[in-house]
Amino acid sequence: MRSARRNVEKINYALFLPIFLLLLISVWVQYQAAVLDGNPVKSIVIKQLIFAIGMLCILFGSSLIPFRLFIKYAYWLYGLSLIPMMLLQFFYDPTMYQLTGTKRWLHLGPITWQPSELVKITFVLAVVLLTITLRQEKVRYTLKEDLIYMAKILLLALPTFLLMFLQRDFGTSIVFIWALMAIFVIAGVDWRILLTGFLGVALAASALLLFVFTKWGQEILYTLHFKEYQLDRVRAWIDPFAYKDTIAYQQVRSMLATSSGGVFGQSLDAQSIYVPVRESDMVFTVVAERFGYLGSCVVLFTYFYLFYQMIMTGLKTNQRASLYYCVGFIFILLFQVFENIGAAIGILPLTGIPLPFLSQGGTSLLTIGLGLGIILGMKPKQNN
Repeated sequence: MRSARRNVEKINYALFLPIFLLLLISVWVQYQAAVLDGNPVKSIVIKQLIFAIGMLCILFGSSLIPFRLFIKYAYWLYGLSLIPMMLLQFFYDPTMYQLTGTKRWLHLGPITWQPSELVKITFVLAVVLLTITLRQEKVRYTLKEDLIYMAKILLLALPTFLLMFLQRDFGTSIVFIWALMAIFVIAGVDWRILLTGFLGVALAASALLLFVFTKWGQEILYTLHFKEYQLDRVRAWIDPFAYKDTIAYQQVRSMLATSSGGVFGQSLDAQSIYVPVRESDMVFTVVAERFGYLGSCVVLFTYFYLFYQMIMTGLKTNQRASLYYCVGFIFILLFQVFENIGAAIGILPLTGIPLPFLSQGGTSLLTIGLGLGIILGMKPKQNN
């Protein structure tokens, strides 16, 4: 009895609060999306509740495992998580492949899931382990040493990016790059290298825009295995209303639905604007349409309060590995929030990246539970 009471007292309630609030919002959002699209409400809400309960079980279950064990076996966990991604070359979901042109979903009997969601966690763990192995605390490194460190990290990341390329999943690849950049910054890589990398990315993005809108550039992109729908997403992003009835239909409808909510949201009996894939890629339109600008701000505040509690939890451990993991996982979630909402309001191109917690899909929600459970199990220095 006393042991159970101590375990309850040790729970990081400040971190658990935004997690629980986002789970409640996710059930409400899926309910509203089902109502707006005329889908069976009861089955969708029950399904979301099951995923939410499963997420909580994984959250608390993983929090009971000491963080040092996750780090100790990080390479093994990373390697094992790559196996399902390899299987995608043979057991991908043919329906989703026809719809999206990507091999993201592993199809084994009645089960369909995205292996890349799990790799996001093991990838960060492996990068953190290699970082703390190669770099000592409070040591100033030369430019050459920084480059050697980055080369070793990129070598570790190579299998992931190779598999992402084979899956044609360029959107998720950016998530991994975002996490790497965050860890490079906090690990103290020289600013000149980081600035060069940033300029390189900006140059590559500019070249991509040039290639998309020129015939010779399109031939280069096709040679690099880019698909027509990926080029269409860029065209739709640059001038959505010029393609509002064709390739930009989803994004234009999303922008209209988002703006229709006004400050306080529409009434329940108001005429809704149809948005394709409202329950997943465009789930933020449900929040904006029903809750308006204020409701959207509340959701964004909840996300950033979660990120704040995650970083504070890492800092309180006074351990580099814990802090590095928190930063890496925060930036994975942050990029997904930024990209998904940015695409919904038209400031970024569509990539199919889900909005954490809110988008429909059990794989994402359950793996987020694992990633956050690892942080929830971290203890302040005085309790170690």
